[in-house]
Amino acid sequence: MHSICIVCDFFYPRFGGVENHIFALALQLLSRGHHVVIFTHSYKPNRTGVRYLSSPNLKVYHCPFLPFHDQVTFPSLTMTLPLFRQVLIREKINIVHAHQASSVLTLEALLYADMLGLKTVFTDHSLFGLDTLDGIHLNKVTKFMFSNLSAGEFEIF
Repeated sequence: MHSICIVCDFFYPRFGGVENHIFALALQLLSRGHHVVIFTHSYKPNRTGVRYLSSPNLKVYHCPFLPFHDQVTFPSLTMTLPLFRQVLIREKINIVHAHQASSVLTLEALLYADMLGLKTVFTDHSLFGLDTLDGIHLNKVTKFMFSNLSAGEFEIF
């Protein structure tokens, strides 16, 4: 059995397609005997630290980094590393499963997991083209960040 950390800026208490997908995936992995934790950012000052959802053994780490725009955290490339590493060691994680290319926390977690020698998986929920400046930029960032993935569902242009 595996110990899996699912990482994304998009998770409950907000609702949406990515949030629902991650929750359903976590429940399926738990039902198959895997150890699963969720790593996301805090949404309000009172939602930080470790929370347990109503399902059995689903632990959610709400990092004390507030989003700077709607749901996405500010890129730091160093600030989240100590906390993320501590969670990975405490939970004995051997696979990091990241979601959503526009999630800064996701991109940083993939970089950290690769540095720590963990297997990485990525699932993208985005559709961005190459006809706008933000789409071109995001495609270049993902091409760089995904160069060391163990597995994933994406296509780089």
